[in-house]
Amino acid sequence: MNSPHTHKLYWGKMLHLLKENFTHLNEVLLLGLGGATLVHLIHQEFPDVTTTSVEIDQTMVDIANNYFNLSTVANNRIIVDDALRVVIEPHNFNIRENQFNVVIVDIYVGEKYPDLGKTGNFIGNLKKLVAPEGMIIFNRIYREHHQEEVNIFIEYVSEFFSDVKSLVVAGYTNSDNVLIYAKV
Repeated sequence: MNSPHTHKLYWGKMLHLLKENFTHLNEVLLLGLGGATLVHLIHQEFPDVTTTSVEIDQTMVDIANNYFNLSTVANNRIIVDDALRVVIEPHNFNIRENQFNVVIVDIYVGEKYPDLGKTGNFIGNLKKLVAPEGMIIFNRIYREHHQEEVNIFIEYVSEFFSDVKSLVVAGYTNSDNVLIYAKV
C-alpha cells in the first residue's frame, strides 16, 4: 500500500474513482478482501469512513491481519462468509438496505470470476444495499481471453443501471483490470 506504484495500478485507480465521485464517504462495502490494500487506502483518503469487508476465505483474512496490518484499520468490520449469502440475506449480517455509499465487488477464485457476480438476483440485491447517489464498482481481470466475457458482463450490468462506465487499468504484466461502475 505504500509502494510508489500503487497509485498507478488497480488500487490507485479505484481510489481515484472514489475521490472523483465523493468528497466524503460514510460506509463502504467490499466484497473480496485480498491483502487489504484497498481497505488501507480508502481509510487513508477518507479517515471517517466505516468499511465492511466480506471474505469467503479465513486464510485471506489471516494473511491480511498478519502480513498487511489489517487489524490496525479502525472502523473495519470483517465478515467471513460467502458474498452471495451476505448480499441475499443482509439482515442476517446486520446490514440494511441503502446502507453503503459504495459497494466494491472484487471477487475471484484464482483467475475465475464466480458465477454469483453474473446473476440478476445478486446484482438486484446488491443494488438495494447502496444509498441513493451511491455507486457500485465491479473489478474484473481483463486479460485477452477474458475480454469477450467482460464485455458481455458490461452489457449485462447495463440492464440494471443507467450510465455504466468502464475503465481499463493497465497492469505490469499481461494482466489488466477493468473497473465497471455505475451510480445508483
